[in-house]
Amino acid sequence: MSNISTSTIDPIIIRLNIARAGIQQYGQPTLFTIGIIGCILNILIFLRPSMRKNSCAIYFHASSWANFFCLTWGVLASMLAFFTNNNPSNYSDVYCKIRNYMINFSQFSSRAFIILACLDRFLLCSTSVRQRQFCRPIIAIKMVVFATLICACLPIYILISYKSRQIIMPCMVTTQAANIYETISIWMLNVTIPTLSMSILSWLTIRRLKANAKRVGREKIRVDGKDSQLTTMLIAQVLLYMVTNVPYFVFIFYAKINENIPSSSKSLYRITIESFSATLITSFFYYVFNGWSFFVYTLTAPSFRRELLMIFSRLCLCKTPHNNDQHTRTRSERIHPMNQDIATINPTYFINHE
Repeated sequence: MSNISTSTIDPIIIRLNIARAGIQQYGQPTLFTIGIIGCILNILIFLRPSMRKNSCAIYFHASSWANFFCLTWGVLASMLAFFTNNNPSNYSDVYCKIRNYMINFSQFSSRAFIILACLDRFLLCSTSVRQRQFCRPIIAIKMVVFATLICACLPIYILISYKSRQIIMPCMVTTQAANIYETISIWMLNVTIPTLSMSILSWLTIRRLKANAKRVGREKIRVDGKDSQLTTMLIAQVLLYMVTNVPYFVFIFYAKINENIPSSSKSLYRITIESFSATLITSFFYYVFNGWSFFVYTLTAPSFRRELLMIFSRLCLCKTPHNNDQHTRTRSERIHPMNQDIATINPTYFINHE
């Protein structure tokens, strides 16, 4: 029986280990490449004059920067450690502290900006003029600065309590007080507050939009097409967050329950599954929300696609200035001689064209 179980389990373990290596070798580079290009395009689009005047677009712009830094410090650093077979978190306390601080700071900021965008869309659909005053670009900029400062303070404990380790995890908290704070912050700042805030505000926004559609006359709130599309983009972004972060929440819950179980008491099959799940969820799914926002915006908003096409058209025009100048000169050479001939034949030409 022992030989049968071994021959049955071994192929599964091998496949899981191959799949785990495939995530690190192919999955992470793909996610990073797509995500970074998407973040750069998001930043360029939300910097367009037509977008800078919208408060929700300002929150999306700030979130794109947060996603950019999160992918850099999270996915790129993990890729470099895998491909070079050298993880500085194992021996460098400074790198250990800075990398984990930047990951948490970027993730907190990205979620905070999306929550603010949800609040912005909710207030925009209000019948109260005072509430709609919140949806102004100057207010959005102030809120982005305020949220950034708050999010920068929340993970400061990492700079104090994290150290590099050779066992268990390469970089982890070392004090009991910091461990308690980290556990609370994971559940409150990563799970409870973002999930409840995004879902409740999105639901209330949809409810207000439906109520507004039934109003007539002066009672009806005017929401232009771009604001409606930004609302659709936001709701799609919230759905992406829910779908991609549920596995992370489940894994964290499982890890906290079983953190005191020693590895020696676990079977090889269980250890392999836990290692595969940790790589898939914490190294890939955890960053999908940061890397796929561009596709969400592109698929849900025609105005976003138009701005994207305008950027590409400008890039194409910048690459061919010589051809444009030559075309202009050729056309000018064809027109001016003909005008000269007309003026010579008909002296009243200039009089009639003044």
